[in-house]
Amino acid sequence: MLALKDYELYLLENEIRPNTKKNYMNTLRQLDIFLEKKGFCLDKEALIYFKDHLKNDEYIPGKKYKLKTINQKIVAINIFLNWLERTNQASSGLTLKLLKVQTKEHRESINEAEYKRLIKHANTEEMRLFILFIGNTGVRITEACSIRSDDLNSKLIMIDNKGKQRAIAIPQFLKKQLKKYVAEQGIQDEIFFKDQATYRTNLKTIAGKAKINKEKVYPHSIRHYFAKSFLDNGGDSTVLQQLLGHENIGTTTIYTKLNTNELGQQFSKIKND
Repeated sequence: MLALKDYELYLLENEIRPNTKKNYMNTLRQLDIFLEKKGFCLDKEALIYFKDHLKNDEYIPGKKYKLKTINQKIVAINIFLNWLERTNQASSGLTLKLLKVQTKEHRESINEAEYKRLIKHANTEEMRLFILFIGNTGVRITEACSIRSDDLNSKLIMIDNKGKQRAIAIPQFLKKQLKKYVAEQGIQDEIFFKDQATYRTNLKTIAGKAKINKEKVYPHSIRHYFAKSFLDNGGDSTVLQQLLGHENIGTTTIYTKLNTNELGQQFSKIKND
């Protein structure tokens, strides 16, 4: 009943992680079987019944899904529904609400106005570029401190974290500024070569000058801002998952504090300058 073949090709074309693709397709096949067995069409009522089925029925004798697992399945379904809408195969706004579950949230992070004030009040060119770099790539501080001057000559930069590799791209406007800075400073190795504690301390100093609550300003809050900005500008959650280096899209959902409708919107490029 569902357009699973076309959707699987879409996932392959967009290089979604194999495990993520497998989980998405398993959930959608499960939904497809449920709809066919019950004689339902794909509509809001059928989706609610399916969610109730996931919550109350045993998937094997003596075993029921945990709430976290059900919500991961709902996220996968909502992303699929968003794809159907974008390809004119489903009506607008068809989504399924997550089950309410207590989750661990990230600390409060900066907003757009505060991000721009940090850039404006940066006390050195190095710190201004450091803020811009995380704000336009969403990398972790450990990853930012591993970027080398010769990386600026590549279209894509491969970075390692926890034994895994992913590619990032630096926007042209920022790459130009970084190349100028590297040339002026005579940097031949890591661009941001100071220890992480120094960058964290400097961010607090800049926050004071910019009249921003210092508790909100730390490298990860700039990464958080990147994620929020990406989605607010139409970015797709599956793309964001790869950009941030998350193994599980459920992590991306919690990390951004957004509902699944917002998480399922179409990808577009952003520029945070």
